[in-house]
Amino acid sequence: MTESFITILLLGLFAGFFFSVPIAGPISILITSNALKGRLRYCLRTAFGGAIIETIYVFISVYGITSLYNYYQNAIPVILIVGSLFLLFVAYKVFKSKVNLEDISRSETNNIEENRGGFRTGLILNFTNPSLFLGWLTSSFLLISFASSIGFNTGGMDILLSENVSSIEEITGESIEPFDEFDLMIEKDDEPPVRESLSTFVLSLTYASMVGLGSFIWFYLLSKLLISFREKINIDWLNGLVKTLGIFLFGIGFYLIYTGINMLL
Repeated sequence: MTESFITILLLGLFAGFFFSVPIAGPISILITSNALKGRLRYCLRTAFGGAIIETIYVFISVYGITSLYNYYQNAIPVILIVGSLFLLFVAYKVFKSKVNLEDISRSETNNIEENRGGFRTGLILNFTNPSLFLGWLTSSFLLISFASSIGFNTGGMDILLSENVSSIEEITGESIEPFDEFDLMIEKDDEPPVRESLSTFVLSLTYASMVGLGSFIWFYLLSKLLISFREKINIDWLNGLVKTLGIFLFGIGFYLIYTGINMLL
């Protein structure tokens, strides 16, 4: 029991931390742009709000409540469009914001007013990001199946995720490409060793919670690093970088609107 619990706990922490590293998603860009302005409290609230939704999505995708996805799938185009409009609003605020020398020299304790907010933004940005569901299903399946294939006790989570993948493919009517060439699953004729383990509910909740925690830890470290590093960056270059991140957010927003409209047609 303890072995499977520790394995899943560490895998979740690893996944949450390292899969959050690429600065390519809305949450990452928003946190990066605000960290460059020294808004640590805002960054942490945004990361916390995003981590809560991420934990929920991961739990749903891992534990296998696929019947919920059947209803959620029909709402994806509308969620995409609504979320994209909110993202465009956030992008506009990032693009119009400006870092000045007073922001650089002002301490966090004297800048409380500008550090308010962020929690609801993190909640909304991740909630209106349907790719999180399939994204975490894909990455969790590959990671946990790989861990199981090299001898770690995952408490049957690899088998559970395999069943979830099959269910999602039946609901959508399409195969999920990353799984087509994955060759590490246990063959049907093989008999895996029987090991004592906790219930899949407990393991799924543990994994999802650790993913959320790992994600928050990464964004905390990223925010602290950027805030420390920004004092060494030329102010004009810093403003240029923030505006570039805003433009990138605009691009993501327009792309998601285009995707949502195509899904409705």
